[in-house]
Amino acid sequence: MTAGDLKKTELTIMEMKEDTSEITYDLNLLSDSLSAWERSPGLRCVYADIYREIASSCIEGPTLEVGSGVAVSRDYFSHLVTSDIVKTPYVDCAMSAYDLEPGADGLWANIFAVDVLHHLKQPMRFFESAASVLRPGGRLILTEPAATFGGRLFYSLFHHEPTHPHLIRAPFEFESNGVDGEFANMGMGVGLFKRCRDQVDAQLATYGLRCTVLHYRDLFAYPLTGGYSKPGIFPAAGLKYILRFEKWIPQCLLGLLGLRMLIVLEKVSGPEAS
Repeated sequence: MTAGDLKKTELTIMEMKEDTSEITYDLNLLSDSLSAWERSPGLRCVYADIYREIASSCIEGPTLEVGSGVAVSRDYFSHLVTSDIVKTPYVDCAMSAYDLEPGADGLWANIFAVDVLHHLKQPMRFFESAASVLRPGGRLILTEPAATFGGRLFYSLFHHEPTHPHLIRAPFEFESNGVDGEFANMGMGVGLFKRCRDQVDAQLATYGLRCTVLHYRDLFAYPLTGGYSKPGIFPAAGLKYILRFEKWIPQCLLGLLGLRMLIVLEKVSGPEAS
């Protein structure tokens, strides 16, 4: 299970309803997620590394997280505002990925999301919304499953959501593919930023965004945590050394086998031609 599962309920609701005042939320889902987080030191170890990598890509200033779930990210960021599609006891405010709002002091310096993009039926609408509330030079930072050869093999064996990068095509608007009306395609990151990179770059430029980082990560450590649904099979102390080793693996190899990817988009001063 990936962190995207923690967001399935709110993202499904977000796609199905525009009026957030009508949305109800199963808080038991979040409670179960928090319990899994608290009982798994291995999971906390790997996600701490993910959050630190995101934080290292941020610029100074106020930061918004989209789809925060139980907001375990708080320990790794300063000036962080957490959000979800509805206000819960875990987050600071309600906000749709398709209708992001400026911060209390103006535009955001950074916006980030973990395992959110591959649940969005209209990813370009999300990018446009993010660009509208980012300051010039601000960053939109996404961590997503990577549909590499290794990623497709791993997720096909151990995860229920589809991983089909070849289905990610212009105009980048997708229909529900789940029994409850939800959408998921863990090939979204590779589909947008590798297979359709030229088209995506051109459309992002119309919003004043450009992709500055496409980085693959995670090979051994994450599977050894057991995720959110299974017990860990390796001690957290050992996972720290595996994570250090993985940072030495060249990108040419992780681009074939890596399980996750980091995508950083920067807001330029104004729309630029592709």
